Amino acid sequence: MEPNIPVGSAEGVSASMRKAIAGAEREQREGASGKWVAHWKMVHIIRPVWEKVGKPNQLGRQFPLLAYSQEDADGLVLIEAAPTTVRGARNLLSVAIQYGNAFGQGMQAAALKPADFFGNDDILYLMEDMATGEIRLSILWEWLHKGAILTEDDHETGIKAGDIFSKSLYKKLIEQEYKKLLAADSKDVYDSSKTTTLPIAREIANVYILSDVKAPWFIDLLNINLNNADLEIARKRTKLYMDTFTKQVRRITENLDF
Repeated sequence: MEPNIPVGSAEGVSASMRKAIAGAEREQREGASGKWVAHWKMVHIIRPVWEKVGKPNQLGRQFPLLAYSQEDADGLVLIEAAPTTVRGARNLLSVAIQYGNAFGQGMQAAALKPADFFGNDDILYLMEDMATGEIRLSILWEWLHKGAILTEDDHETGIKAGDIFSKSLYKKLIEQEYKKLLAADSKDVYDSSKTTTLPIAREIANVYILSDVKAPWFIDLLNINLNNADLEIARKRTKLYMDTFTKQVRRITENLDF
């Protein structure tokens, strides 16, 4: 999916289009036969990447065979070597909470960006859906519970490259990012949600990320709180879900209103 919504400053749109094309070229190179777009104006940006190939699909291409070595198996559970930064954690947290809030407001997809970039037209909104919500919280859980090593200094928090992504750092970041959402204009965070679904979205993010057992699906925790605007009820439901999954290895998927 190409999530860019091409609305913003000329510089912001230009930079995002370059990233979109680079992403499409990477996906085409790795074997994708096509790509969805979140906004119709992205079609003429993305389509030429596949038109250059001159074929309707990639059925004729040969790709490396799957391997089953110990290294391959380890790669399924180890943290991938990649930049791990406080800036990245802030972005992951901010958008994940915003998505949970949007879902609670009845929207399964929403145009979002990290709170630090509200009002900055050089940073475009991206169309976020459940997949990105799942991925963001999953990454943060992995960083916290597998001791991810931060790769850059962060002057605001005092973090140095080589420090561990710790529980105390996570708690500091979620409090800071949540305050930014509370202070945001209604354009980005509905004022009515700030005392209803936004606190629930924060609660769900905390339960998911701080639990020693990784929840199988973020969507489960959102679904059992759909149409609920009471934080105490949300706390009881998310606790019931995690207790049931931890002790019985069973997901709660039924509607708890009945």
